[in-house]
Amino acid sequence: MENNETCIHGGVSPISLLAELHHSQAGSGRHRCPTCAYEQGFNLGSSGNWNSYEQYCNSLTDSEICQIGSTAPSHILSNLGDNQGGTGRHKCTNCAFKQGFEVGVLENGIQDITIEIVSAPSPQENQGNAIITPSKIDFIEKEIRNKHLGLLGELFILKSEIEFLKLNGKDDLANKIRHVSVEIGDGLGFDILSYDLLGNEKKIEVKTTRSDISRPFYLTRNELEVSSKNPRNYYLYRLFDFDSNLKKGKYYVITGDLANSLTLDALVFIAYPKPNNSN
Repeated sequence: MENNETCIHGGVSPISLLAELHHSQAGSGRHRCPTCAYEQGFNLGSSGNWNSYEQYCNSLTDSEICQIGSTAPSHILSNLGDNQGGTGRHKCTNCAFKQGFEVGVLENGIQDITIEIVSAPSPQENQGNAIITPSKIDFIEKEIRNKHLGLLGELFILKSEIEFLKLNGKDDLANKIRHVSVEIGDGLGFDILSYDLLGNEKKIEVKTTRSDISRPFYLTRNELEVSSKNPRNYYLYRLFDFDSNLKKGKYYVITGDLANSLTLDALVFIAYPKPNNSN
């Protein structure tokens, strides 16, 4: 993977993850290596011995909690190598462990996921949901900003893309697919770099909610701009009816410039004071 960082002990973790960790110089993980903590968590999460991070935490006898509530075992934290360099300098090893564990659980269960593609809803089907109330906005915000839900949705689509290419004898293209939102970060305007059967790039943005097909979703200005600049290879995969327990969901696909395919309502503005024009 590109845009990962290798620590002095040889461990590897995404730079974007390290950058988002909060600072912490307390507990057994003080001045310890968050990259190694991530790897330790990933190895345990992908082992198949636990179905969730919460289940693992409930089994601990030496749990240690950081200031924002992430749990990790003190025997692992205290045995991590020292490291005060790189992107993870003075970052929280508890949170790094938790992130690694959750990614490990998701990747371990990826082969059990099934998804169903459906047609995008027509404007008539969405008319009953045109009125956006404050409570509806709050519900959408909570779903879209749930990183765990978003990551699992992306893994759904990642698996689907890989399987599609392999079923059509395109193993070489399947091996080139990249989960760029994890490898590089969220700033590219899409989550997955995939390919069609002719080898053309597909820039895939994934939007995931647990709610039904008619529920609105958020887009960023960057996502809209990237779709406008790449109308021939931009794809929005809208995953809905997602059930993490049953490991299934549905999705539809919109291609091209999203401004041509979606009704866009500005719900939030960035505001600045106007210049004082008085003499």
